[in-house]
Formats: sequence, C-alpha cells, structure tokens
Amino acid sequence: MLGSVATFIPGQNDLPAAVVALDDSISVDGVRGSTVVLEQRYAGATWTETGVVHVELCDFQPERIRWQDRRKGKWVESHAQYKKVG
Repeated sequence: MLGSVATFIPGQNDLPAAVVALDDSISVDGVRGSTVVLEQRYAGATWTETGVVHVELCDFQPERIRWQDRRKGKWVESHAQYKKVG
C-alpha cells in the first residue's frame, strides 16, 4: 500500500512516530481507515529509506501526544516493512 507522511507525533519511546495518509482506505477486523501510525520496531532504529515498523490503523486523526496518553487505533502489525519511494 502507498501513502504519504502527513506529520510526526510523539512515539512510544524517544523517536517520533510517523502518521501516514494512505492513498486508499483499508479494513482490519472491523476497523476501516486511511491513516496509519508507524512506530520504529527496534531500539536504536532511526527513520531511514527502509525499515521495520509497528502499524496502528486509525479511523481518526491521532492527537499530537505520546502513544501512552492518546486514543489508540487498531494494532495491525508488529513487523511491517516500509520503503521510501519518490
């Protein structure tokens, strides 16, 4: 699936999480949305051209506060791969 980074918000740890607006909406276990939050999977990882992330599907716009303190979306994947294109 393709999407564009809309913004970065506080993540679970030190590194910000990426909020991605998907080109098309997706549905997982009854949750349908076109916004995902990507969190780096491994300690010490940084945002680079490719990597492994957790994926949280949102049917709302996540607040700009850390994960522990905000409304959470549907946890859909713990080892997704991302790749920067374009």
